[in-house]
Amino acid sequence: EKIEESACSIFCIQETKRSNFDHSYIKKLAPKRFNKFAFSPSDGASGGILIGWISSIFSGEVLQINKFSVTVQFSSAHNGQIWKLTTVYGPCHGPERDVFVQWLNNLQIEVDNWMILGDFNFYRSLSDRNKGGGNMNDTMIFNEIISNLGLMEIPLKGRKFTWSNMQNEPLLEQIDWVFTSV
Repeated sequence: EKIEESACSIFCIQETKRSNFDHSYIKKLAPKRFNKFAFSPSDGASGGILIGWISSIFSGEVLQINKFSVTVQFSSAHNGQIWKLTTVYGPCHGPERDVFVQWLNNLQIEVDNWMILGDFNFYRSLSDRNKGGGNMNDTMIFNEIISNLGLMEIPLKGRKFTWSNMQNEPLLEQIDWVFTSV
């Protein structure tokens, strides 16, 4: 319902907690006009990423799928413009988080039209948390990655957080951060 309501041409879902997707499942999840998809499977009950798109609007070429991300190069059917989209889901803690940070730091962004979005499981400042506390070191790590990659944050409109775990909140967990290359 949220995909339909948004009238989007591309959707990205992080932390799917699914090891596999097929066309029959996608047809249940998304409107019929979404006829292409790429996914990274979950690791047990953690992770998993799904990108779906409408091929009559964007042709997509899957460039990379790994444990933390899915990258697709899109070409607009309208004007031929080419751009890349990377959707990420970062581990919350442990050795996998360190591998994720290293992977992010080593990204080679060679084009200007590249959008990176997802659930990084980091925050830019302690005030970005929906509750008190937080780890200042995590904040510094995330901001250093953003700076090293030369990314620019695309600000949210209309709300502070893109997600909520509060009862009776209609918004599903969605994207925590959206960045683009500059």
